[in-house]
This record gives sequence, C-alpha cells and structure tokens, in this order.
Amino acid sequence: MNDSRVLLVGEDAALLRDGIERRGFAVETVSERDTAFDALDETVGGVVVDGICTRGQRADNDGAHDAATTSDADAAADCDAEFISKVRDYVGPVPVYVLVDDSERATATAVRGGGIGIERSAVADDTAALAARLERAMEFSQWAATSREGDSLYRLIVEQSNDAIFIGQDADFQFWNRRLTELTGLNDDELAASAVLDVIHPDDRQKVADISDRRRRGEDVPTNYNVRVVDTDGDVHECSVTVQDIHYHGEYGVLVTMRDVTEQRATEARFQSLIELARDVVTLVGTDGRVKYQSPSVESVLGFDQDELVGKHIEELVHPDDRAVVLSAYEESLQTETGTKEPIRYRHRGADGSWRWMESMATNQADTVVDGFVVTSRDVTEQRTYERRLQRYETIVESIHQGAYVADADRTIRYINEAAADRVGVSPETLVGEHISVTKDYGLLDDDQYAQIDAALDDILSGESTGERLELSLSSSTVERVVEFTVTPITDDAGGVTGAVGLSSDITERKRYEERLNALHVSTRRLSAATSKTAVAEVVCDAAVEVLDYELSGVLLYDDSRDALVPTAFTERAMHEFGEVPPLPRGTGLSWEVFESQELCLYDDVESNPQRYNPDTDIAEELVVPIPDYGVFFVGSLESGELADQRVTLARVLASNTRAALDRVEREQLLRRREQELARQNEQLESFASVVSHDLQNPLNVATGYLELAREQHDSDELQRVADAHDRIASIIQDVLTLARNGQTIDEVELLSLDAVATEAWDIAAANTPDATLDVEGSEDVRAHRGRLRQLLENLVSNAIRHGGDDVTVRIGPLEDRVGFYVADDGPGVPESARPRIFEAGFTTSTDGTGIGLSIVQSVINAHGWSIWFDESRDGGARFEITTEDES
Repeated sequence: MNDSRVLLVGEDAALLRDGIERRGFAVETVSERDTAFDALDETVGGVVVDGICTRGQRADNDGAHDAATTSDADAAADCDAEFISKVRDYVGPVPVYVLVDDSERATATAVRGGGIGIERSAVADDTAALAARLERAMEFSQWAATSREGDSLYRLIVEQSNDAIFIGQDADFQFWNRRLTELTGLNDDELAASAVLDVIHPDDRQKVADISDRRRRGEDVPTNYNVRVVDTDGDVHECSVTVQDIHYHGEYGVLVTMRDVTEQRATEARFQSLIELARDVVTLVGTDGRVKYQSPSVESVLGFDQDELVGKHIEELVHPDDRAVVLSAYEESLQTETGTKEPIRYRHRGADGSWRWMESMATNQADTVVDGFVVTSRDVTEQRTYERRLQRYETIVESIHQGAYVADADRTIRYINEAAADRVGVSPETLVGEHISVTKDYGLLDDDQYAQIDAALDDILSGESTGERLELSLSSSTVERVVEFTVTPITDDAGGVTGAVGLSSDITERKRYEERLNALHVSTRRLSAATSKTAVAEVVCDAAVEVLDYELSGVLLYDDSRDALVPTAFTERAMHEFGEVPPLPRGTGLSWEVFESQELCLYDDVESNPQRYNPDTDIAEELVVPIPDYGVFFVGSLESGELADQRVTLARVLASNTRAALDRVEREQLLRRREQELARQNEQLESFASVVSHDLQNPLNVATGYLELAREQHDSDELQRVADAHDRIASIIQDVLTLARNGQTIDEVELLSLDAVATEAWDIAAANTPDATLDVEGSEDVRAHRGRLRQLLENLVSNAIRHGGDDVTVRIGPLEDRVGFYVADDGPGVPESARPRIFEAGFTTSTDGTGIGLSIVQSVINAHGWSIWFDESRDGGARFEITTEDES
C-alpha cells in the first residue's frame, strides 16, 4: 500500500477510483472543486479533477476575464490554472491531471496552469493507463520534492519543458514527460513496456550502451552527445542528449534530456553549405579585430588554408596603403554598433604574397553569439581591372579627335562623346535618348545623307555586314567639310547584334591633300614632257600655283660655269615682288644655305635673318626646298604662319620630281650629243672604208698585176718577197676594213645556236689546216648579229691557228658560272707581260700577224654590249671568256 493519497474531484474523476486503488493508492473523492481544499493535506500525492468549470468559478479567477471576450478553451484553462495554483499552495508540487474535452484545452491548461490535460475519451477507454501514469508522476514528484529546488525541478521537467525528459534505471524508462511520447510516437503503456535502447537508432545503440556502461563504472564519459531517435513512423530525429547521474528512490539511475535538433541541424547544414559553397569569402572577425573563422572559399580566392588566418589581426592582412580605410570603417562600426553602409575596397594579401583587390561588407553581430562581425568579401581584382580599363577607354574615347556614337538595336542614341557634339554643335544631352532621326530634325544631315546612314545601320543591325564606311560632304554657313563615317556592330556573348558604334573623322584636310597629290601627279607628267631645264622650271612654278596655292615661288638652278644659282623661272607674283633677280654667287642668301646643306628649311622670320638676299622685300617667311645637284625651289609668304602645313611635304615631293625631270633632260641632252658624235664617227668610218676599199685596193691590184708580168720574165727570191709584201698589204687592208665596219652599231640581233655559228666560222678560218681540231662542248644559244658573231669566232680561231700551229685543238662552249661562252686552245698561250695589250690595235706577238684581229674581236664585243676576259686554258693555251646579257 502506497502512503500517498489520490484526490479525485468530480464525477468523471471518480470513475478512476478502482483503477487507482488497484495501483495501491488510497483514494478520496469529492464532488466539487470548492470542497477539494478541505481534503488536502501532506498525504495527498496527486489530484485528478473534472475539467468542468462553472461560470461562477470562472469569474472567481481574478474578475478580469469576460466570457464575451475570451474563448471557452482559454477561459476554462484560466479556471484550471487558478485551481491548480491553490492546490499547490496547500500541498506543494504534486501532479494535477485535468480531464478535458479536447486537445486545445489540454494544451492551454498545461501552458497556463502547469497541469496535465487528459482527454476524457482516453480515460474512459483505459483507466488503468491513466492510473499507471499518475503513479509514475507521483513517484517523480515525491523524488523531486527531496531536492532543494523540488518545485522548480518538477515544473521544469514535467510541466514546462519542451525537451523530452525521462528517468532511466537498468535500461528501462521509470519516468518520462509528455514530450517524450510526442518525440517517439509511443504512448505511456508502450514506453513503459520498452527499453531505452528500443527508441535509439540501430546504428547508435552500441555507442549509447558503451557510454552508459562506462558511466555506471564511474569512468570519464561525455555528459552531452548526439544521438538519433526513431519514431513509430520510422522518421529519424537528430537529438542532442544531456545525461545526469541520479539516485531515484534509492537506486542508481540517469536523468536524460533529449532535445530534437533535426530542424536545427538541417538549418545549420543549409547555412554551412551556403557558406562553404559560396564563392565569396565569409569571415568572422572578433571585436578585437582578429579572425575567428573563414569559409573554405578563402583557399580558392586567396590561396590560404581555411584555418591558416584564424587568430590573425585584420591589419596584418591589408595593404599598408589601405589600412587606414579598413580600420576606420571597423572602428566606426564598433562605435555605431552597425555594419558598413557601403562596400569597402582594399588590397588583401594572398598566400603567394601578391595583393588581391577585395570588396567587403560587414554586419555587426557583437551582441549575438557571433561576438563580432560577419564580413562577406569578394575578389574584385578582375572587375577593378575591367573598371579601370573601361575608365581608360572612356577617357580615350573622350580624348580622341574622332566623333563617337553608340546606338542600340532600336536606333536610339545611347552615347555621344564631346568631340562628336562639338563637331555638330549640339550638346550630348540633347541627342542621347533620342532616335537617330533627330540628326535630320536638327539639320545635321540632309535627307540623302540620313538615308545613307539609315541603310548602313540596316545592314549592321541585321547581321548582313560587319562594317560600313560612308563619306559625307557636310556644309554650313561658315565651313565645308568632308567626314568619313564608319559603323560597326556591338554583339553580345551569343554573337547577337545589340547595337552599333559609329566613328566620324573630319577628313577635309586629307581629301584636300589627296586632291593636291593627284594634281601633283598630273604635273609630274608635264615634267616628263619638258625638254629643257628652263621648261622644267616653268612647269614647277605652274604646279606651285595651281597645285600648292603658292603664288609667290620660283626655281634657281646652279650654273657651274658661273658658280652661281641662276633664277630660271618665277611665278608672276614673284616677278612682281622681286623684279629682276641676278644670279646669286656662292654663299649669297638663304637659297645658297639650303643648296649647300641639301636640307629643306622653313624660315619663319625672314626679316631678322642676316642671310636674306634682299632686305627690302616684305617677305615674312620663306620655304626653301633643295633640288639635289641642281638648285632650289623656294616659296615666300607676306604673312607669318601660312607655310607650315601639309603643303611642305608636297613641296618636297615636287622638288624630288623636279630632280628626276632634270636628270632626264640632262641624260637626253647628253644622249643627243653622243648620237651626233656617233653620226660624225660613222661618217668618218664610211669615208675611211671607202678609201681603204677603193683608193688603196686599186693601186695594190695594179702593183700585183705588174708583179705577175715581172715574174713571167724573171722569177727570183726578191720578186717573191714583193709578192709576200703585197699579200700582207692585202691582209692589212682587209683587217682595217673589217675593223671599220665592225665598229658601227648593230641594228638587229637574233637567237643563234653557238654550235652552228662556230662550225661556220671554223669552216672558213681552218679551211687550209686539215689537222686542226674543233671541239664544241655543250649547247648554248646566243642573242647576237649572225655576221658579227661569225667574224668574232673566225678571228679567235685564226688567232689560235696562227699561234698554235696547224694541228691546234680549239674548244668552244658555254661558261659554267656566268651567262656567255668561251674559246680556248692548246697552243703556247700568251706571255704574261703581253696580256694587257692583246686587244690593242696593231699589237701582235706573231711575225706574220697584223695586230688587228683581236681589235676586231673587241669591236664586236663592244657593239653587242658584251664583255671579254683573257685567261689561260687548262692545256696552257689561250682562253677567251665572253659574257653576254641573258635575254632568253
């Protein structure tokens, strides 16, 4: 028999009498709540009360509740709370069970009064279960009462705790609160019949058993650890467990608190994943400025291991030039208890010692468990480089002299630089945001010009073109200009066209320069037609006026007979300004200074220059351009600052063309003189040939005839000598005649076979020497006059026979390393002392030679424009090498 009594209040509670008595408790019943207090004393260990609360009882609670403004469940719970409070005032922290109609009131009663709400239906179905539950609660309350904080311990464990709490002994549940039934899904009877390990996840049971055994033996084991609980639906709950050794009713036991942290762990996992997988670096910085935590991304961003910087002060990690900014923001956040209002950019040291630009935002969490700042940082090194590059590009675009425009795919102007705005005389703000047709509205483009640009944009925006170029002539009331306009597409990452960029360049000066250059080329053709130096100078002066707009200019050419620069041609304006200009002796005036230095010079202050020729002129500046080897071309201006422009370059070109023209004129004059000289020489040669062929040959023929008559009457050695002399005279006449005729120029040449012509020459020259041998080596074609080439080869063969004898061998063939051919023999050769003179007319080393044969060879060589060299043959004889121009 248990010494504690159980007080049952109300008719429904009285129904539990038999079941509670069977548990060994003495039971007393009363009908009303008001009479229950008379039965209360220190022997009462538990109370079960009918949840029906009269209107009067509700009003007695504190008079502050009105049934019209409070729900029935709330009002009944207030009534229950009042009753439970009074019971505990009498007998202390005993369990009070209230029989209620629904779970809403059961919850309200537990929360407000600290009682235990039991639904009536459950009591009616199983009074024994309620009796057993009441017994365990009474046992626990009696045990808790022995503690110094018995009342608070009971309230914490039984009534108010949101954690599952139980007392275990010998691996069984001895007491548990309502939250354990909710956690496991087991009712009281099922828990009573279960062992503690039955609700633990199978994979954690061994760990729990090991810890329990070691604790029972008094070993050092954790009082807090994690364990998984499996409910009746098979769901797994992550639980944080706190275990405390106790003596429960005189025996060893454990008081266990289980907190379901499933959602917390899931939330932590989610946040941890967010932090660990985030590309940004998340850093916890304590209020002392030292790093407490860094996310794993610090490794990929800065190269540090995750925990490498923990404990470092932020000052150590920031570039010295940026520390003031970072520390100022840190101190301000500490003082204002707020985070950074704007992102802070600074350089953070990397693991390799380099500096990376970071952008950070901080939140102040000093009053939370973080106890510091949560700093989120991202690497903006590339972004900053891009921004600086973009800024640099913007600066460049704003600085260039070209006009720059940007339009989107709808042809709305999105950007226009200052150069473009200045050129059209309209502010950028006026055009940006407007359709491109606004350029026509403002009169910047006429209809035709707008149509050209519109058509170009059609091709660009449709993707049909990657670049369009237009040349527009624009005119206003004050100026006419030519503008080159180029349009290119703007594409996105996928290659789609999203807009267009236009660049405009003022090419007025360039077009004018091109026109002048073309006109200068025309004047060059006129220079090519000039036949005298004076005519060339006159063309130069015309070009200076018509092409370069130099009204005041002239040409002075050098005359070596007078050693002076002679005025050769002046423009009308120059003649009017200077009048009659005499030749300038060496060292006189600016023109001589330029002619001697051969350097163009622009004299921008002629009046003060001591080298000026005529101090009485009004010339302010003068450009003097040298015509190398011939003279100078000068330009004058009465105003300062008018000559230093693009025309200076064209003046230099004109001077260069003038020199070429003067070179040509001089060559042509020299050629004409040479032609005249050659004509006179040809006349002399023809006359000489006539004398040789007629005036000498006829007397020789007469002498030969009389010699024959004399030999018929008297033949002697003396007459033979006369005959030999006649033969020699005939040979000399023939050689001289050949030399005279071969000295003339060659009119026609043809491609000849060297082998064939050599054979023809051999047949003539070696007709009387059957023992001589010709060896033609290889094949060669020569562009030459047939008769002259044959004469050349005849003379060389005759020369070889004359010096080498009747059995000489002559070789003819092409040169190996040059274009041409050779003629070589195996005769005695030519003494070295005689070799320099072998081509002189009249020189011979043979007693019966005329000394003209090789001169004839030289004349044929000269007439063809060839060259001849003498060398020793491989057989020790003579070798002649003739090089010809390769025209094949």
